[in-house]
Parts: sequence; C-alpha cells; structure tokens
Amino acid sequence: MKLIKCHLSRFIPHHYPVMLDDVWKFQEFLFSNPRILCLTGAGISTESGIPDYRSEGVGLYATSKSRPVQFQDFISNPKIRQRYWARNFHGWPHFSSVQPNDSHRRVAEMEQNCLLSAVVTQNVDRLHTKAGCTNVIELHGTAHEVICMQCNYRPS
Repeated sequence: MKLIKCHLSRFIPHHYPVMLDDVWKFQEFLFSNPRILCLTGAGISTESGIPDYRSEGVGLYATSKSRPVQFQDFISNPKIRQRYWARNFHGWPHFSSVQPNDSHRRVAEMEQNCLLSAVVTQNVDRLHTKAGCTNVIELHGTAHEVICMQCNYRPS
C-alpha cells in the first residue's frame, strides 16, 4: 500500500499517514452518496498554523494556561471582556492573515462539484469561506465580525 506524505507543523499532533486505499474508499463513498453534510472542527485548520485545543503535546491546553472565555463570563464581567479584546487585538494580524490549506480547498472543491450540501464548522477562522465554500454554517460565529451587544452596530 502507498502512503500519502503529510506536511507536519508544530500544531499537528502525531498521527499515522493516510493510507491510499482509505482515500479511494472515501472517494467511492462521496460519489455514491449525494448531498453530504461536512462537519469540521479545529483539526482541519492546524495545517494552516492555527492550533487546536486538545491535541496531546501541541494543543493550546497542553502549551498554555489560557482557556476560551465562556459566554456568561464575557457578558457579565467587563475585565474579562477587556482581556479578551486585548488578546484578540494582539493576535489579529496573524490570525486574519492565515490562509486555507489543502483540506479547506478540497472541501470547497467538493462543495463546488455538488458533493456536499453544506459545510458546518466549529471554527471561527473563516478559512472554509476563504477557500471558496459558499454554504458555510459557523456554529460558534466568526472572529471576522464584531457586533455591539447593546445597539447591534456592525463595523464594516
């Protein structure tokens, strides 16, 4: 069996290479089942340089004491909001410039070829949209839009 080589970065956990036979089985499944929904999470963006949370040794939980801000804490505590926005302001130049990787591009290609009915993602990085997907549901919203919670103002 042939192995497909993977480009590893510091955010990708140790894993076994994808077997070519599995790729053929997946392709056969896609072509025989029209209108599939694609669900993605943090793992799809690690090769773009965005770490996930839980991967052993490389995820944010393994490499940092920072944790995501809980919605109720964000709403009820001005200091937590200030810390959240300060961290986002500091990291925005890098985060906003990250580009889709081959996985994002293949998902977009499958959507464009009518193999997928939609892409549902837990990610806030908007990389599926940057890759060309048009029917993306962002479960946790996006870091690319800001809305005032008092007046609903949306800066352009």
